[in-house]
Amino acid sequence: MQRFIKLSAVMAAIIAAPAFAAINVDGNAEFDTGVASGNGSDKSSFQGGRIELNFAGRAEGNGGFVAGRGTVIAGNSGTAGIDDAWVQAGTAAADVKLGRFEASDLYPTPGDVFRIGGAGLTTTNVLRGRQTYAPTSNDRVHLALTANLGAASLEVGLVDTKDVSTAGKGGSKGIRPTVGFAAGPVNARIGFETGKTADGASQASFSGFGGGLSAAAGMATLRFNFGSNKTKLSTGDVKTTGFLVGADVGALNVSFESGKKTVGATDTKTTGVFAAYAIPLFGIKGATFQPAFGTGTDKTGATKTTVTKVGARVHYDF
Repeated sequence: MQRFIKLSAVMAAIIAAPAFAAINVDGNAEFDTGVASGNGSDKSSFQGGRIELNFAGRAEGNGGFVAGRGTVIAGNSGTAGIDDAWVQAGTAAADVKLGRFEASDLYPTPGDVFRIGGAGLTTTNVLRGRQTYAPTSNDRVHLALTANLGAASLEVGLVDTKDVSTAGKGGSKGIRPTVGFAAGPVNARIGFETGKTADGASQASFSGFGGGLSAAAGMATLRFNFGSNKTKLSTGDVKTTGFLVGADVGALNVSFESGKKTVGATDTKTTGVFAAYAIPLFGIKGATFQPAFGTGTDKTGATKTTVTKVGARVHYDF
């Protein structure tokens, strides 16, 4: 009997070996180290980072494909969690993705090692995915339907989650259609989102609109993003707007960001500048050292708060 069990185990391993061989496993390490100063922060050194491990696979047949991905994150704070966990199926013309993932980014920010000024602005990414509150194990749905139309694409995201920490009234639900276009040096994406999100023990309706445009010219790529959002809270409406202009020249990323958040009759204006330069480490593929800088200011009435960070990011793909 034991011999039969051992033989069965060996045969199962042999049969399963091709399937395991099709799994792609990769990872990366990324750590930011620097010094913060300003009247909005005590002058102090800091370090943040994580190790990311990815498992992915894709199979094609009969004119279609199935793909899946899982990502495990281990933070330097001693915590660990799941980032991506999704499955995708379809054809070259259309597909559907289900699970935990991020949909198309309407407000990309390359070089945002120390992005400060606009980090608190809502940038039409509320329903993008990877919801951050604490839903129960199964009370969440996120799917994205995508149609590829030559140079253009249409993505429709649907989100419905529940958060028991606010008596079942939290979470988010809504729809997020986006349209993308890519032709030569031009890449553009525009979209909107509408739905409900948590507001204490009740639901608050919101809507947002935004997009991004990038155009390459020689060694440089110019970028422009815009985002706006309005949330109807029980305590009054909250409105945010933000825009970003930036340039990527080789390994250098520079961006300027500005926006405004209005809560009732109170306005908070925010501005920020951030930059990073990626230097290859010892000619090793996927290994970079990025000196970085970021400074941002929030102004509410006569009160001005400024934070500046200087440091570097070390990144290594393995």
